[in-house]
This record gives sequence, structure tokens and C-alpha cells, in this order.
Amino acid sequence: MVSSVAPNLVGKQLIAWGFGIILFCIGKQINLKQLSSYKWPIFIICNIFLFLPIILNSITRGSRRWIYIAGQTIQPSEFVKPWLMSFLANTNFPLLHFIPVTIIMAQPDLGSAISVFFLIIPIILYNKKLLRLSIIFGLIFILISPLIYKYALHDYQQKRISTFLNPKADPLGEGYNVIQSQIAIGSGGVFGKGYKKGTQGQLLFLPEKHTDFMFAATAEELGLIGIFIVLIAHFLLISTLFNKAFSTKNRPLFIFTLGIAIQIWMQTFVNIGMNIGLLPVTGIPLPFISVGGSSLMALLFSLGIVYSS
Repeated sequence: MVSSVAPNLVGKQLIAWGFGIILFCIGKQINLKQLSSYKWPIFIICNIFLFLPIILNSITRGSRRWIYIAGQTIQPSEFVKPWLMSFLANTNFPLLHFIPVTIIMAQPDLGSAISVFFLIIPIILYNKKLLRLSIIFGLIFILISPLIYKYALHDYQQKRISTFLNPKADPLGEGYNVIQSQIAIGSGGVFGKGYKKGTQGQLLFLPEKHTDFMFAATAEELGLIGIFIVLIAHFLLISTLFNKAFSTKNRPLFIFTLGIAIQIWMQTFVNIGMNIGLLPVTGIPLPFISVGGSSLMALLFSLGIVYSS
């Protein structure tokens, strides 16, 4: 699909896969229990790394999410995920996790902030006190959500939510992406229009077809059969990770594996949800499918750590 909708990025994505496989092999040599001795340096370095786009003022489309090294774009919020997960797996102070989440929000990058926030869920499920506290905070969040919407969210984030509720109110503006995505998915039918024959994607009606809306581009060209394969592949991976998490007696490995499983599930659910119009557009990629070297390499490195023992 990358060669179809973004042929100029095939080489870059293949390089990311190559480095990702190397990182997977490196991850397999890492012992989570041994990382416990370095959890505080890891946590501090992660936060400094997240601050770099803000310090360097690397602005792209109004956000400071990326840094540029040797002509390559790197997204720190993706690279820190496995390291933050290793910190959470070895710490007794999980609430410190809100520090990196806040930094990412300041970039601003709501999608990545949500994605990183979800890493804390295994800790919450593991600790009954935290679970009760989280339920209370969740209820409070729901009650004050109108105030958060009005005063805490940026204008473009508010527009994304209003567009999600009624995309046809601005079909040529804020609602354009979702409408074109739904058209692409619906027009694919059962067997799809064929490789490189998707009108929405190939004729540039579908925006961000290689990243945020790769699912829609796939559905248009490969049809229901194609997206069924994608869904089955993600289901098998996620269910395998859940089974591995609950079969280990190693607490750090349990928390880390469960965190990565929830991470992949959340990204898959949110990406597909925004493609079909059930969730607001947040800029979260479809794991292993969307173009994005930082996300791919971080995921493969994380899986390497999962299979380290």
C-alpha cells in the first residue's frame, strides 16, 4: 500500500523496517529487571528528549512534535514509549507519568499525548487503590469536560471535535478529511478497486492517505477482504501479547507487555475509528501499516523487549 499511495516513501519505510528489525534484536537482549537500576536516568532523559522540539522550536504545521537530525525527521513522543513503559514497569511512582504527557500536550500533540497516557493503564489495573482513584478522576473529568473543551483545547482541537459531531457542517473545510475517508472506504466494496486504482487516494482527494488515512486508502484499493486481513493480523498480534502478559509471573514483564498490547490496540481502534467517522481525527497512525519510521521502530523495539524472556 505504501508503494501504491506514496511510492516516493517506499525506500524510507524499508529503511525504517531495517532499523526496526535491528532494534527488535537489541530489545530481545534487554532485561527489564536490570533496567530497574536505571529507571530514574531513563525517565529524566525521556523528558529532556520530549522537550527538544519545544527548545529547538522545530515548528511543522503549527506544532513542535519533531526534531531534524541529518535530514531525517524524528518524533520523540514515539521513541520514548518503550522507555517510559520500562520506567512504569519498575517504579512505585506511576503518577509521575503525567509529566511526559503534559510535555507532549504542550507541543501541542493531543493524539500522541493520549497514546502515551494509555501506557499507565496496566499500572492502574494492577493497583486497586489507583483503580479507584482513576475512576474518581474519570468521573470528575467527564463533569468538567465542557470547561476543558472551552479553555484547555486549542482552536484546531475544538474544530476536530465539532467536525466529528457534524462533518457535513463544513464539507470543504474541517469536515473534508472524514467525508473523503468515508467515501474511499465505501467505494472499495468487497474486492476493492485494485492496486493503484483508488480514485480518492490516487487523485489526491483523500488527505494524509499514507499516514492518518492509510486504512481508508487500503479499503478503497483492496476492499473488505484487504481490511479484513489487516484486522485479523492486528487481532492475532494483540491477543498473543495479552496471552503472554497474563502467562508470566514476572511483574515488570507483565506490566510492560500488557502496556504494549493496550498501546497497539488503542492506536488501531482510534485510527480505524477516525477513518470511519466514529472518533475525532487525532493524528494517530495505524500500527505497522501507516508510513512513519519513528512509530514503526519504537513498536518493533518494544516487541523485542516483550520477547526478551
